[in-house]
Amino acid sequence: MKGFKLRKVFTTMVAFVCLMMLMSANVLAATTEIIKDGEFQNAGFINAGEVVDGIIQGPGNWTQLNCGDAAVEVPYLHIIVKATGDTAAAQIAVSDTYTFTLADLGITLTEEYQDVVLPVQENGITLLSWVNLMGLDGGTSVYTVKDVFLSDDAASSLAPAVTEDTTAKSPEEAAEVPAEATAETEVPKTGSSDTLAIISFVALLGSAAAVILLKNKKVQA
Repeated sequence: MKGFKLRKVFTTMVAFVCLMMLMSANVLAATTEIIKDGEFQNAGFINAGEVVDGIIQGPGNWTQLNCGDAAVEVPYLHIIVKATGDTAAAQIAVSDTYTFTLADLGITLTEEYQDVVLPVQENGITLLSWVNLMGLDGGTSVYTVKDVFLSDDAASSLAPAVTEDTTAKSPEEAAEVPAEATAETEVPKTGSSDTLAIISFVALLGSAAAVILLKNKKVQA
C-alpha cells in the first residue's frame, strides 16, 4: 500500500514536470526574432536598402526585406521603425498577401522609433516572405528598421516616453539626480520572456523527483 502511494506521488510529479516543460516550450514559441539590431536572425536578407551602424535603412518608396519564409504561428508582427519626411502615406506590405496602410491603424511614423504592430494572422498571412516598406517619397524619405519579430502580444515592446520634469531645481537638487535617470532610452530589449525562470523551475522539479525515486529504491532495498 505504501509503495502504491509513493508510485502515485511520483507519477503525479512526473506529469507536472511534463506540463511545465510544455508551458516552457510555448513561452519559447511565443516570440520569434526575425531582425535584431539590424541583423537577420534567420535566412533573411535585404533586397532594397542597406545596414548602417546596426540598423537597416532604405528609400521611402521601396525598402524590401526578405524574412526567410518564417512561419506565422502567432497573431502579431512587430516592426521597430522610424521614418523621415512626410510619412502620411506610409504602407507596409507583407508577403504579397496584405498591405497595411499605417494611417488606417492610427499610426503616424516620425523620426523617433515606434513599435508598429501588424495583425498578420487575422489577415491570412501564414509565412513571412517579403516585407515591403513603401508609400513615401524615395528622394526625401528614409525608412529605418531596427527590429522585426513575431509575437502573441499586441502590446508595444517600447518603454513609455519619460515626461521631463520642468520644475526649477536648485543646483544642489540637480546634482543629486543620478546620471542614469537622464539617459535617453529609445529602444529597450524586445521579445523578452520568463523562459529562463520557467526552465529553472522545471529543472528543480526534475531534481526533486529524482531524489524521491532514489529514496524509494533505498527503502525497497
